[in-house]
Amino acid sequence: MASRLKLLLILEALFYGLSSALTTGLLFVYIVSIGAGIEGISAVVGISAIVKLLVHLIIYKYPRILVTKVRMNFILNHFIDRILFIFIPLTQNYMIIGLIYAAAAATPTTAFMNLVIFGSLSKNDIKDITAKRTATLGVSSIIGYAISIFLLAFMPAETKFFYIYLLGGVTGLLATTVVGFMHLSHLNGMKIPEGIEQPERIFSTSAYFVAILAGGNLLSMVWIPYVMEHLKGPDYLAVTMNLVITLTSVLASLVCKGWSFKRLRYNAGLDAASPILALVTPIPIIHPMLSAFSSFAYTASNFIGSFLFANYNKWLGAIKSSILIVIIMCVANVLITPISAIVKGNYFLLFLIVFGIKLIAFIIALTTIPEVAAVPEQTARTYSFLLYNKSFTGYRVSVEISKDTILLTLRLIGLAIVLSTLYIIYRILLFIVF
Repeated sequence: MASRLKLLLILEALFYGLSSALTTGLLFVYIVSIGAGIEGISAVVGISAIVKLLVHLIIYKYPRILVTKVRMNFILNHFIDRILFIFIPLTQNYMIIGLIYAAAAATPTTAFMNLVIFGSLSKNDIKDITAKRTATLGVSSIIGYAISIFLLAFMPAETKFFYIYLLGGVTGLLATTVVGFMHLSHLNGMKIPEGIEQPERIFSTSAYFVAILAGGNLLSMVWIPYVMEHLKGPDYLAVTMNLVITLTSVLASLVCKGWSFKRLRYNAGLDAASPILALVTPIPIIHPMLSAFSSFAYTASNFIGSFLFANYNKWLGAIKSSILIVIIMCVANVLITPISAIVKGNYFLLFLIVFGIKLIAFIIALTTIPEVAAVPEQTARTYSFLLYNKSFTGYRVSVEISKDTILLTLRLIGLAIVLSTLYIIYRILLFIVF
């Protein structure tokens, strides 16, 4: 059963990666093409990150949602996640794009996928399938980007995005079809642990994961504009950097999957050096090589978090593990969205911020995570407990958020949506009248 499921998981990653390259991978390009720029990108990313975070906090609070009719709900959410992207090129209003993207992002597809992996496979199989899915996603993304470049170059400007997104949506439905062949009945009504063992270690790992993802996401938003606008590098260099990053991530996934935590931790230090190397290198043609170095170190550093959650699955449980990983991804995006919007254009400061975030991740790994730390295990556990106890946000505050706070936030989001809708209606009426 495990081998069949792993094969289906890899096949799903193949189609999903191809679909994502044709849809999510072109989202920023489409936003820039309609003249929205960094303001539109920040708004779309911010709206989707907040909505997705709120949805998954609710699911974390009421995890039974995730283990009720798992197969049917997984297929339904997977379908909605992929099909909504078809509607994005039908509008040129970045706020509407943000709401469509937020609706797609709010579907707990990733949480369901994590549940399937954590709830069906052993610790070693989780590590193996994580590495193989990462490599598969990388390969399929390369294919998707190649198709996108070809279609963008040769299709009519007024229709090309619609047909590319339509192709991406249809390809995504192939991934949905693969999900339909998975036997997931064993996940229905899965037992949820009443308590969480060693929450301080889970909190330290979560903090590390947030910092690694936030630093990586912010670097990806800064680096290519820096090379093209500040260093005056040619357009093809940006495409080359993206290609090199993807190829290197595939290689790193295959090479690093068997590495020990002690060996992986050095890559977290190398990852922190990446933004500084990029900042002090004035020759554009060297940056693809630097991006290869950065991609390898980042992929290995990312594996620390993924592999640790595979180990902590026995304490946290498959359900909460699957949801918490998605919450961590959302928190990382929520953190960087205001930074990218406020500090836009100041590349020196942005690279320093990325360096600071990645350095914090490296310090957390070296001092508070026993499996990774350079200090003795007992010392790491002590530091981990202190970080957990003294942190202002705290693990309990972040993942056991009160019902009242969720309802208040939802009301504020609802108010924002109503105001945005009224503004859109006003602009449409203004356009019709005048």
